[in-house]
Amino acid sequence: MKQLNKADNKNIIYPIFEEQKIDSKIIDTLQFDINDTINRNFGEVTKVYTLGKYPFTFILFIGLGKKEAFSTAKLRKLVAKISCHVQEHMNLVIDHLGDDVISRSTFVRVWVESHITSQYQEQKIGHDPKPITDLDIISSVYLDRAIKFGTVYGEGINYARRLSDMPSNLMTPAIMAEEAAKLAKEYDIEYMVLSKASLEEMKAGGILAVNQGSQIPAYMIVLKYTHNGNAEHQAVIGKGITFDSGGYNLKGNSYGMKYDMCGGADVLGIMRILAGIQAKTNVYGIIPVTENLVNGKAYKPQDVITTMSGKTVEVVSTDAEGRLILCDAITYAQKLGATRLIDLATLTGACVNALGDVYTGVFANDDEYYHEFEQAMKAADEKGWRLPLDQAYLDKLKSNSADLKNSAGKPGAGASIAANFLESFVEKDTQWIHLDIAGTADQDGTGATGAMIRSVVEMMK
Repeated sequence: MKQLNKADNKNIIYPIFEEQKIDSKIIDTLQFDINDTINRNFGEVTKVYTLGKYPFTFILFIGLGKKEAFSTAKLRKLVAKISCHVQEHMNLVIDHLGDDVISRSTFVRVWVESHITSQYQEQKIGHDPKPITDLDIISSVYLDRAIKFGTVYGEGINYARRLSDMPSNLMTPAIMAEEAAKLAKEYDIEYMVLSKASLEEMKAGGILAVNQGSQIPAYMIVLKYTHNGNAEHQAVIGKGITFDSGGYNLKGNSYGMKYDMCGGADVLGIMRILAGIQAKTNVYGIIPVTENLVNGKAYKPQDVITTMSGKTVEVVSTDAEGRLILCDAITYAQKLGATRLIDLATLTGACVNALGDVYTGVFANDDEYYHEFEQAMKAADEKGWRLPLDQAYLDKLKSNSADLKNSAGKPGAGASIAANFLESFVEKDTQWIHLDIAGTADQDGTGATGAMIRSVVEMMK
């Protein structure tokens, strides 16, 4: 992606609002008035062949609809429709759009990002990934920064999607730890990978219990991005279950459970974007990572475990494992000094039942912090719906043999019950948001989505 002052021999993308006329220079060169030919309704594409009048073959006129109805959210949908079908190196012309609706800089940044994410395809193992079709921006206004940011966002989201889409035999906890180390070195981010021995020393009983059924040890991945002096570090935490069988509460169908580490992959994507744009912020990226499998040592229903916080938990369901690894990560983030936390997790099927694959479930222990995140989602054009936290839900987790149970064991309000479990590990003065991305992290047919990466980056930066 680069900026050019004038078009070269590549074909042209010419977005146009309903109120606009075609540039007279184009009409003069083509030698006929095409204003009545072009469909300017939003999302409509008119392909005009140049018949040798230009050194390129055609111009794609893209209808933007009415200016007053235009938005970055609509632009993202439009580019998704256009870019997935563009197979040729193209020039995007934007000077005629002006800056009265959204700035040309914003238009280009969103177009470039959406172009990159729209062309993403899950990689066939043993084959090279499909390259992204190149796109040059034709503008007299300096837009290199917008192109860079759009590229960083698009590539960061696709990076997280690629990790999530990897089969679980090729994206084990050990390989995920290697990916994190590679990312940290490339972007000059401090990092450490806490081994199983370190987790045992720290008494991280939640993640260690879930790990008991796997031959591959558990890890806690910790990235430390510091780009705002001595300011306090925030923390973003991602669930990293590289495969979830359900444990002894075995799932009826575990197909698709390679995506149970999407939260962890999203954290790596977030850290890559923050470093790529050199965001003025300090952030910990924390990923507890393990498999949840079954063997003779695997944890069992009615086991009682002691978490890193010191709280004891009775295991009602070994398939409610995500909250057990996240509670240790939440405790660890607070031990590092973070008082603003966001976690992302494919946590509950109940959230999928409630919101489907359209909205992410959002939980927050602080109204001000939630409203801040609500604005971040709006700026990022992502959809989240706030669901309740309530003592009545936590009461359902009372246990006779431990401080609390990891599951109520009965259907109903599963997403809120899981969130209340996590909240019980959040200290009084810590602001916390939990994102249940179980329904939005992957889509049938297209794979991982990178859900909520843009929103969290917006919040963190």
